[in-house]
Amino acid sequence: GYSPLDQINRDNVSRLRMVWTRALAPGAQEGTPLAYDGMLYMPNPNEHIQAIDAVTGDLAWEYRRDIPEDVPAVMGGLTENNRNVAIYGRFIIDTSNDDYVYAIDAVTGSLAWEQQIFDYQVHPARHSSGPIIANGKVISGRSCRPRAGPVSCVILAHDAMTGEELWRAALVPA
Repeated sequence: GYSPLDQINRDNVSRLRMVWTRALAPGAQEGTPLAYDGMLYMPNPNEHIQAIDAVTGDLAWEYRRDIPEDVPAVMGGLTENNRNVAIYGRFIIDTSNDDYVYAIDAVTGSLAWEQQIFDYQVHPARHSSGPIIANGKVISGRSCRPRAGPVSCVILAHDAMTGEELWRAALVPA
């Protein structure tokens, strides 16, 4: 992607060297780290988030969400990806493959709040990307999966501080 930063250019790029490296969780890696205040918040496959010191590569904390064993079968596969997380205040916010939106305390790595979007066994509507934050709202969408029915084709807003659902907009006409 484009960056307006100019510290690295054609004249000095050859002098870049690896400073540190860190292993990620096993699975299909599609995550983009979120950099904030000297930390990298890395979404890993299967609801695993790491907080990594951007300077040293040291692991500050890991959060591993317990996902029911039947989620991949119920969702019809493609459940291990976790492309991005969002940040609001001191919360790292993500959506899960068992149809929740949740917040992790960015300092401690502990669960701050979680809110169910659907019962994944009734309406298995997974996400294909993580949430974004707009005006204190967590905006996320669920995929239109045939087994979940048209009710699953939604965009939602949750309060970023509490997780309370604020609105739900259907994407399939009634």
